[in-house]
Amino acid sequence: TAPPRRRLARAMATTMGGAVHASHTRVTHRFHPSRASVSRSGCRRASSPSSTRRTVATAAFPQPDDSRQIIRGKAVADKLNDTSLFLIGIMGTGKSTVGAALAKALGYNHLDTDDVIKSVTKKTVAEVFASVGEQEFRALETMILAEVAAYKRCVISTGGGIVCEKTNWMHLHNGVTLRLTADNALLADRLYADGVDKRPLLQESVSENSSGDEAAIKAEIIKKLEALLTTREVMYKQADITIPLGSRDDAGAPVNVVVDRILDALDSRVDEDAKQEKLKKAPEAGDITVTDPRGELGPKPDGRA
Repeated sequence: TAPPRRRLARAMATTMGGAVHASHTRVTHRFHPSRASVSRSGCRRASSPSSTRRTVATAAFPQPDDSRQIIRGKAVADKLNDTSLFLIGIMGTGKSTVGAALAKALGYNHLDTDDVIKSVTKKTVAEVFASVGEQEFRALETMILAEVAAYKRCVISTGGGIVCEKTNWMHLHNGVTLRLTADNALLADRLYADGVDKRPLLQESVSENSSGDEAAIKAEIIKKLEALLTTREVMYKQADITIPLGSRDDAGAPVNVVVDRILDALDSRVDEDAKQEKLKKAPEAGDITVTDPRGELGPKPDGRA
């Protein structure tokens, strides 16, 4: 049997379609466009033998009908300078689905921590919870996050409870954290349709307290979501960007609309961060020009002597 870390590496390679480059360089900075990796060469970045950072190939080129979003995504990806993105949020917000679509738009790879757990353990998340308990599951989740956070040019979909471990934020801060949020009633509809049995944190409360009919089950789901948010909201608020998914009235925004919202938010955030970074620096020659609109003191506004 292969050692755990070797199995983990194989699982991540499988999850990303084998698109792991041999060279490494671990990320150690909080996201900022001026400090992020500056490689823009496309799918892979060459590095010296002494490098320690993992790099990954660009995701498969999207279909032509996504061309508008792809053009937009490429422009945003260029500004991100290979920085990875982490999707966080309560269960049911669609982190896996949105993550895959966002990665496609950006030309990034997509990693899902739950999928990596399945590949490593050969069990579903619910089965892992049942066999070893939540504490051991969280420890495994942290180990996997520590590994995937070292990759660049990735969109990483995380489990809803990954924010609960303080250690995990050290890894999440290696990139941009994007929180997906929605009305609890909308999330209850989604979780009910997806199947309560797939969600370990829902199984016990729903089976014990509901009468079994749809309305009762959804009511118990909402109650559980509210309880989870009571403890997690302060951690979710640490996200760099929060993206609303819509409300129950409109059944939630379509995935492509959510991706557009994320691209817009990323574009604005990178520009603002770059502006703030410039303000922190000492001015250089030519940065500051003072003119007198009346033309009485100093240079004339129109450049006349």
